[in-house]
Order: sequence, then C-alpha cells, then structure tokens
Amino acid sequence: MSISPSAHPIERLEPTQRTLQRAQYEAFEFELVTQGVLVRNASHANPEDHEYLVTIEDGLPHSCPCPADEHHQGACKHRVAVAIRTSVLEAARNAQRIHELEACGLQATANPPAP
Repeated sequence: MSISPSAHPIERLEPTQRTLQRAQYEAFEFELVTQGVLVRNASHANPEDHEYLVTIEDGLPHSCPCPADEHHQGACKHRVAVAIRTSVLEAARNAQRIHELEACGLQATANPPAP
C-alpha cells in the first residue's frame, strides 16, 4: 500500500495499536538536541536508563536506537510519541531546518527583512 507523503505522520509510521496506545499514555519527556529529539520515559523508576535519540528525517521521526525499533516491524513508541505530539515534532522540524541553513552558511532569523 502506498502512503501519501502528505499523510499524517502516524499513517506514515504505521505503528501497531499497542504501540500507539503506549505512546499516548506513558510519561514521556522530550528534549530538542542537534541530532533530533531525546525521548525519556519517566514512567520508569530510572528514566535516564530509558532515553533514546529519535532522529528526524524529511519531517518524520525516522529512527530510534531502542530494541523495539531495531527488532520489530513498524515504528517504536518513542518515534510515535514524537509524531503524535505536534508541537514537539514541529519544533524538531524547525530546529532541523535552522541547522541545515546554518550548515549552508545562512543565518535563520525570526523576522526576515522586509522587501
């Protein structure tokens, strides 16, 4: 089945129902970093032992080094957690655009100059 690039990120990630539910109810914390989004699962007694770097590619949570993402079909709960939190995904997309502009030697500004 072909999925449109304009489809909602969840449709493009194709998570299982169980993964989608866990991404919704577990206590995730998010931190933007240069490489993507650091996702920490505060549902665990030691959240620092349960944090993973979700990379963003083409505006979509692309990869996660967690065992589930490496060994199971479909996106893991960490990638899905980023995708369903629109503000987190949009912030990561914007940070990625800024990083790409800076890598090209351009400076991103909040208020572009008037024509």
